[in-house]
Parts: sequence; C-alpha cells; structure tokens
Amino acid sequence: MLNALFNIIIAPIIQILEFFFTLFFEITNNHGLAVIGLSIVVTLCTLPLYMVAEQWQEKEREIQENLKPGTKRIKKFFKGDEQYMILTTFYKQNHYHPLMALRSSFSLLIQIPFFIAAYTFLSHLEALKGVSFLFIKDFGNPDATFKIGSFYINVLPIAMTLINCISGALYSKGHGINEKIQIFGCAAVFLLLLYNSPAGLVVYWTMNNIFSLVKNIFYKLKNPKKVLYTILCITAFLLFISTATILRKIKVEFRILVAVFAFCLPVIPFIVKKVSDILERKFSVLDENKKLRFSLFILSAILLAFLAGFQIPSTLMESEPEQYCYVDNYNSPFVFLFNTFFQAAGLFLFWPTCFYALFSSKIKKSFSLIFPILAFVALLNTFAFSGSYGPILPECIFMQPQLFKPTLVSFLLNIVAIAGIIAAVFIIIKKQTKIISYCATIVVAALFMNSFANCIKINKEFKKMQPPSIKTEIEPVYHLSKTGKNVIVIMQDRLFMPFVEQCFEEKPIFRQKFDGFTFYKNAISFGRYTMIGTPGIFGGYSFTPYEINQRSDETLQEKHNQALLTLPVVFHEAGFSTTVSGLPYENYLEYPIENMYKGYEYVKRAETRGAYSDLWYQQHGIQKVQFLAKDIKRNFIWFSIFKMVSPVFRRTVYHNKYWTSFDSYNDGLPRFVDNYSELDYLPQLTDATSTENSFIMIDNETVHESILLDYPDYIPTGKEATRFGPGKYAKHDHFTTMMAVFNTYEKFFDYLKSIGVYDNTRIIIVSDHGTTVQVPELKNESGSKLKKQNVVATLLVKDFYAHGPVKEDMTFMTNADTPYLATKDIVAGAKNPFTGFPFLVEDKAPFVKIQIAQAQSTRIRKQTSFPVPKDEWFTVHDNIFVKENWAPLFSDGQ
Repeated sequence: MLNALFNIIIAPIIQILEFFFTLFFEITNNHGLAVIGLSIVVTLCTLPLYMVAEQWQEKEREIQENLKPGTKRIKKFFKGDEQYMILTTFYKQNHYHPLMALRSSFSLLIQIPFFIAAYTFLSHLEALKGVSFLFIKDFGNPDATFKIGSFYINVLPIAMTLINCISGALYSKGHGINEKIQIFGCAAVFLLLLYNSPAGLVVYWTMNNIFSLVKNIFYKLKNPKKVLYTILCITAFLLFISTATILRKIKVEFRILVAVFAFCLPVIPFIVKKVSDILERKFSVLDENKKLRFSLFILSAILLAFLAGFQIPSTLMESEPEQYCYVDNYNSPFVFLFNTFFQAAGLFLFWPTCFYALFSSKIKKSFSLIFPILAFVALLNTFAFSGSYGPILPECIFMQPQLFKPTLVSFLLNIVAIAGIIAAVFIIIKKQTKIISYCATIVVAALFMNSFANCIKINKEFKKMQPPSIKTEIEPVYHLSKTGKNVIVIMQDRLFMPFVEQCFEEKPIFRQKFDGFTFYKNAISFGRYTMIGTPGIFGGYSFTPYEINQRSDETLQEKHNQALLTLPVVFHEAGFSTTVSGLPYENYLEYPIENMYKGYEYVKRAETRGAYSDLWYQQHGIQKVQFLAKDIKRNFIWFSIFKMVSPVFRRTVYHNKYWTSFDSYNDGLPRFVDNYSELDYLPQLTDATSTENSFIMIDNETVHESILLDYPDYIPTGKEATRFGPGKYAKHDHFTTMMAVFNTYEKFFDYLKSIGVYDNTRIIIVSDHGTTVQVPELKNESGSKLKKQNVVATLLVKDFYAHGPVKEDMTFMTNADTPYLATKDIVAGAKNPFTGFPFLVEDKAPFVKIQIAQAQSTRIRKQTSFPVPKDEWFTVHDNIFVKENWAPLFSDGQ
C-alpha cells in the first residue's frame, strides 16, 4: 500500500526532477547550474499552488478575524462541554468548521511531497559525488566549508535557514503569532533535516528559499505585474545574448531552443490573456454544466493513465514476456506493470485532479479542454505514428542506434492530424459535448480489454518458465577425460580482436600462459550482432546469414536451433559426452527453452549464467545491486510517454538513451558479475572424472557487459575504477574487461595443467562479432555504412598437445571455421547433420557475405529470413587489413 502511494504521489515528481536535471545538465554541462535550473522549474511549477495557498490563508485570516469577538465572548463566559457545544453552534451559524483552519497550513503541506521527491532524487544522485561548484568541494557530501576544532561547519544549511527566516518574516509581517511560530518552526525543522545532507540537495532547497523570498518581495510591491514583466523582458534579452556568448559551446538544437524561448517570453503574458478571454467568451456550456465539465476532464485523465500505465507497457511486455520474468529478486512480471500503472495514475490522474480541485472555474474549464486534446493526440501518436525502432532491451533501451528524425511527410501528416483533433474537440465540445465523454469511455474500456488480454498472454508464458538456478555451493558441471580427448569451444561474446594484442602487450606472461595457442588475427564475422554472427560459429558455413536466408522451408527459429545443436550432435555421434552452457538465443527465446532439446536428451545443459553471482558477491564482500528491476520500474513510464508524444519530440524524451538517468558504476556491475562469475569459477566447475571423450560448448557475455576495472588485477570491487594501466586503451571499459577475462583464462589453463588434461584438450575461443571502438588498423571509408571494427572476429585455437608461446597466423579465417577446427582429425569429412554441408571450406570467397543490418528481434522467429536491405551486405577476401579487399556484395542496380 505504501509503495503504491509512493508511486502515485512521489514517483511522478521524481521522474520530472530527473528529466529536467538531465536536460539542464546537457545544456550547461555543469552540475551546479543544473541543480539551480531544476529549482527554478520546480518553483515555477508550484507557484500556482502557492498562490492558491495564499488565497486560502488570507481567507482563513479574515474568517478568524471576524469570528474572534464571538469566540472570545464564548470562551470568557462558558467552560467545559457547554463551551464546546456553544462554539460548535456558533461555527455552524457562520458556516465554519474548525478543520478549515488547516487551510492556513496548506503552503506547508504542499512542500512535503516535493521535499520528499527532491530528497530521494538528489541525496542519492551518483552524478553529484565528487563534483565541485563555486566554494563547494563535493556536491555529493555536506559542504563542510570550514572547521572549528574537530567539527566541520556546514554553511549552506545555515544560509538556507537565514534566507528562509528573512522570507518568513517578510511574509508574516502583520500576521498572528501562531502563523509566525509555524513559519520559523518549519525553518528550524528543515535546518535539522538538511544540515548533514549532500550539498547538492541543500543548494536546491536554498534556491527554493531565495525564490520564495523574491516572491514575498513581489507581494509587497505596488505594481508587481509591471515589475515582473520588466524582469521577463530583461531575462529574455539576456537569454538571447547568451546563445551567442556563454552558451556557444552547447548543442545547436539547445541554443535554438533557448533563442526561441527568449523570443517568446515577452509575449507569453499577452498570449495567456488572449486565451483567457477566448475561454471566457466561448464554451459557455462548460460554465453551465459543472458535472459535464468534470466528466470531460476526468475521463480524459483516466484514458491517459490507462494508455501510459496499462496498454503500452503490457503490449511491450507481451512481445517478449521472458525478459520481464524472474528479474533480480522479483518473480512475476506483473510487479513492473502495476508499478507503471500507479506512476501513470499519479502523473495523469492524481496530480491533475488535485490541480483541478484547487483552482478556479476558468482553470477547470481549461483542463476540460486541454485533457481531451492530450488524450486523443496521445492515442493518435501511439497507434498511428508508433514508429519502428527495432528490438528493445528490458530496461527500454533500443538496441539499434536511433536518430528519431521523422520524414517530412510523416511530420506534416502528424501536424495535420493533431490540428484536426484539436479542431474536432473544440467543435464537438461547443455543440455535442457528451460525445467526447462517450468516446473517452469507449476507448478506456477498449484499452482495458486489450491490456487484460495482453496480461493473459504474459501470464501464460510466465507459467512456462522455470525459476533461475541460484547456487549456494559449487559442484563440477564440466567433466573432462584424462585419457580420452576433450574439446572446449568458448564463444566469448564481443571479444574484440584488435584488443587481443593489447592485452598480450600489457601482460606479456599471457603469451606463455596461453600455451600452444594460435591467434588467427585475420579473422572476420558475418554480422555485427549476436543473432547474426552466432549461427555460423556453431553450424558452419551453411548457417551464415546469407545461406540462412536462402532456405525458405524452415523458420529462423528452427534454423537457429539447428545451428546450436550441430556440434553436440556431431560429437555425440563420434562417441563424446556433450555439455552446453548459456547458448545464445536458445529456442529463439520461446519458452520453455527445453523444447529445442526434445530428441536430443543426451545434450546436458549446465545453467551457470548468474547461478553463482550471489556466492561470488558473498565471497568478495560486495553488496549486490538490484539494477535491472530498478531501471525497468523507472523507464517503463518514459517509454509510454515516448510513444504518446509526436515523433519529432521522441528524441527529447529518450534523451541520452538512459531515459534521463545518470547511470553509476554499480548499474553495470550485476550484468558483468552474472557472466564473470562463471568464468572465475571455471576451475571449480570443472573436473577430470569423465570416462568418455568430452565436448563442452560455452557462451559467455562478460566482455559484452563491459565495465571499467582497476589496474592491474582487473577484479570488480563494487567501486568505481580509479587506477589505470599504461596502454592506450587503459581507460576503455572494453579493454579492462578483456583483461579480466584473460586473467580467468590464465587461471583456468593453469588448473587444466594441474589436473593433467591440458595436453589432451583442444580449446577454441571465438567471438561472434566486434565492437564500435575505432582502431587505426581498420580504417573505414568516409560515408560508408560499413564499420569494419563491428564485424571482426577473435579466433584463438589450441590444438591437442600444442605447446609454446602464442603464435600469430595471418591465414584468412572466419568464425564459421569453428566447427571444422573443433572436429578436425576427430570426425573425418565432418558435415552439418541438418544441411549435409561440409565443415571444411577451403575457398571461402563465395561464402563471405557479411550483413551489417541492425539488431533483429526474436519476435521474427516464425519468419524464414532476416529482413536485410541489399545495401547492407558486404564482402571481404584474403586480408581484412587491406581496404581494397572490402566491397559491397551487390553493385548498384542489382
């Protein structure tokens, strides 16, 4: 119940604070100015509430002053119950109730939710830690401006309290003693609450008090409106000048936005007056029928709440429900849906209803006009201008890079459609007002039914899933043979080939520890994403993306599953025991995953990813961070707003791809540890007890979930990295993570040697694709879609009984050579059991067809091919470091 109330009342304010803080930081690139800007926005947004509070307080003072002689006489001549009864009668005769006295405390009450939201947001904001501003050394800690003896004195809270007291004294001049006690008592409470708070939070509240002081000064002026308009004009002039001076280094779009705002600022009062006059003259039906006016507002607000909190998130969850099941310490996915619904109810229903109830009939009329327009425009954008942005991660981050630039036709259509909605709403409200209410009711019912159907589908998939395996102790799951042959294939997701040499240079002992390995430096993948680059690794050349697209008699899901099963089937038929772990996109993520292994029960599945994370945290003394659930809870409502706004504004809502969040180091740690722990525990997970030849196939994503780690150990500590090595990529998270991975390999290889199985074990380490890091050895052509660094592959191979420092081999290779390298000299003439195509391909040229298309979603599992435009296919031959060897696969006109 408390969590629901928090999401309804406080969470929407926190979301707004996050949005504006991030926006101001991007504009100014200064945390201190961002906090001040945030304070200005909150002050302006709450100013109407304070104006209402002031009116109520003034009314309460007048009533108390008028009742004072009567209450004084009653209290003088009557005592006890008799006094109570006569006072009650006296109040009733004057249409007054003692509870109405609470109106005088309204200005204090409205501060509470905003204070809680600001405290929750700013006191835990990682971005403020270590940031200095003016005389403040660290925004993330108390200011500790000077020291007396062993005590630090925090000046900011004291200054805040003085300003608060001055403002309160000015405001309460001529008021009763009770009101003054309330004001100064409140100032004392805030001093106690905020004295040891982070300086960023105190600066925010100090600025609030300064603005409150300015507001109270305005109340004492003879012509406050003229003064305010003069200040508006001066502010507009300064803002306009600043776009060419102090703001010249910020992004052009923000400078244009500031200039447009500065230009509009002086005319805003006139626009407001004109609109007010129109409202006064038109739509008289809304003045005459208060119930109809309220129904227009409330039904539209409910529609917005259902759309943002139920329809959009349930549709997203229904598309891939497995992403939202068993997240962190939550089992059911519906916790995220309820969380979003409560936030949407707060943002679109609770707070607007509070404003509606507090303000005058003119404002109520505005709400009853604006909210139907907002509701139907949101419906239009959600369903008619939804946009196609590709697959999305659970935390609502798009996997594909986005520009969010709608076409001119789309933009114009959207503008025309919105104008049509506005015109239609105005006309209908003037002539047939009830039609809007009926339409809103029907739409709400439709949204509820559709969302409920989505929930049924989500629950159906949820019931198919098994809870993740959490281990409290480590038992071997990989069993090698001391006397037979062992083959280990490790697909290390995103292991970046150009960084391999950098790792060897920083730690030369790796060249010895990777005993017998050959580094095939001249190697390529077939795509820049796992879904494309993976099938060839496990299934060979008949499962490269181009060849997959040629076979139209099977679905992508079936072909992907065949690729994953290829080597287990071949090695099983060769008399090997087979074990797989964490294979990518098993069953194309359709649950239950185990369905793809029906008929292949001899394939043992070891569930290791994330299974040992809790144990790893415990053994290393690090507090586990529940990051994914937190991000989903925060970002779902933003995704809904993203869908509801016009396409031209979606870039602003999506913001910096983190939906206004300032991610901290710890946000990436859990994903990293889920994968790193299974590599770190490889020695404990492996034994030499197998009586058969053994084949083991592992997919690990540690490098994919890169974080910065401290030199030279490269072991996560739960804190932000501060020590870096001497190399040129020492401060790149991808490099430090690769060093951590190579350290685990070193430890694993030493262990294999200690138990006597290293010699009779073939080890292949291969990556599915590269990454976005630009490196000088792979220069890209200007204007080309192809980014070579995305499609390089790492290929490290140790054969049976091979010894010696790492050798470099410039033979042209692809990661689809993995099945041949794994089966060489074990299975003569090895072929793919599903296609009959041989693993050995001596002439690779006809098969090297690289796809650079965007990431695909597993929702296309029932399609038979990847949808890839012709201009996103490329080829390369012989040497990937010679730019002339790269070319588009299809020439113009084909």
